[in-house]
Amino acid sequence: MRLGFAGDRSTRATARQPAPAGGTIGRFFQIVFRISGYITWLLLWRLSLVRHPTPARRFADLLENLGTSFVKLGQHLSLRADLFPAEYLAELQKLQDKVKPFPAEESVAAIEKAFGRPVSQLFIRFDAEPFAAASVAQVHGARTFSGREVVVKVLRPGVKIQVNRDMKILAGIVRFLTHFSPVLSYYKAEDIVREVHQNLCKELDLREEGRAVRRFYDEFRDWPTMEVPDVVEDLCTETAMAVTRLFGKRVDEYENRRRSRELAQNLVDAYVHMFFVMGYFHGDPHPGNIFITDEGRLGLHDFGVIGSLDRPTRQALASFMLAFTEQDTDWLLDSWLELGMLSKAADRAKLRPAVAALMSDYSRRPIGEWSIGEAFAQLVTATRGQNFAVPLHLLVLARALVLMEATVRLLDPDFSLQDSLSDRSREVMQTALMPEKVETQRLKYEAAVTAAEWQRMLASSIRRVREEGLRLKIEPEGLPDLSNLVIQGSSRVSLALVTLGLYLAASLLMQFKSGPHVLDFPVLAVIFYLYAAWLTLRLVRAIGRGL
Repeated sequence: MRLGFAGDRSTRATARQPAPAGGTIGRFFQIVFRISGYITWLLLWRLSLVRHPTPARRFADLLENLGTSFVKLGQHLSLRADLFPAEYLAELQKLQDKVKPFPAEESVAAIEKAFGRPVSQLFIRFDAEPFAAASVAQVHGARTFSGREVVVKVLRPGVKIQVNRDMKILAGIVRFLTHFSPVLSYYKAEDIVREVHQNLCKELDLREEGRAVRRFYDEFRDWPTMEVPDVVEDLCTETAMAVTRLFGKRVDEYENRRRSRELAQNLVDAYVHMFFVMGYFHGDPHPGNIFITDEGRLGLHDFGVIGSLDRPTRQALASFMLAFTEQDTDWLLDSWLELGMLSKAADRAKLRPAVAALMSDYSRRPIGEWSIGEAFAQLVTATRGQNFAVPLHLLVLARALVLMEATVRLLDPDFSLQDSLSDRSREVMQTALMPEKVETQRLKYEAAVTAAEWQRMLASSIRRVREEGLRLKIEPEGLPDLSNLVIQGSSRVSLALVTLGLYLAASLLMQFKSGPHVLDFPVLAVIFYLYAAWLTLRLVRAIGRGL
């Protein structure tokens, strides 16, 4: 039986070697050179001097040629429908990080270092030939002395150092370019690089993935329709991890059409449970990560991308799904705002036509072609520019919805997600609104404390009123911001006065030509002019940011 991994679904070229580590200075100039080359090419393309390939294709090639860190950057940016047009997202989604595996002896050495024992003492059989390799890690088959078939995942040697170096270099370059590019500043490019770096650091710690695997295993262990691997307890470290191996066929290779509708419904049920009960979901449900086990159950693996939803977001998501199935434009827009996909300052009147157009489009389609994930992604694109701080977990959610629906339709092309959710609408809403045990315990605790102390609190309040009288305290909501604006304005006025004084002093020195001279110019006057010019630039930038 074949077990598919993400690295198997290569839509791009053949395997390549990872970018060599090299020195920091050499790597810096390599990155600068390639980025400069892309900017130059883009300028030529806009002048119609070159026509092929497209800018989106060229951008994806740039990231792929720069190696591991930048492929991961591209995979992250492929989620950003709030920043990139569709053609860029399509090219970035094709990025894959399949590379040639590193030598078996390096893999063995890394495993032995991680677990502190020779491989011969860890496994009764260890397959030196990996059956999947990516730029971050590769996986080997093995069998423990207890007889369990496992998958051993080991990080590529030196990858953490390489990623940290590349991301720091990129952050520095972006920070420099931001001073000259309002677009980069407007879209907070440096924050995006920092966010990618943080997520890569999590991905490079296999203990994080191990915890995710265990959480999903504990949640689905008693489900008759789902199967999730378990972590081998004493074989999970930062650089290597072993999980039980599940055998089966990828969903796109499954041939039993008689069970397709049942399996599609099982997948939808699993994701409804993840979204509204767990608040924690598998963020990359493409066909390479979902397969049908030999026992006929759905199997999940590759838990490197995980999304989380807090309770208010779960409730807003349930509202969005139900509003979509009911084709209620106003309700859908309210849900979109509750999800945090738009800033509070967004103009609702301007957004309503885009939502109405989307609903009108779906009203003309057969119900079987309705897609919540596609609608979610289209709304992200349609409202681009209204919010530049869309939370990452919502972008992961958007991608997960699209991939989950695509996998469902791969299993059963006639499956109607709209009908399925309509049938379960009451259950979905009750689950989303179900109070958490922690919140219930807190309510009981706070009520008990109040019951025990109400007499003391009442007596204290009466004494305060008797001594101080009844006072009404009003705190205007905008007053702290007004105070900050006054301070900023005073600082700018002071800076402007100092700058003006420097210009006047420099002019007087230039007129009387006092002090030492260079090329017949008073040195002190030149220094004053330069310092005043620098302060002027600072003042102009500060005022520009405040507009």
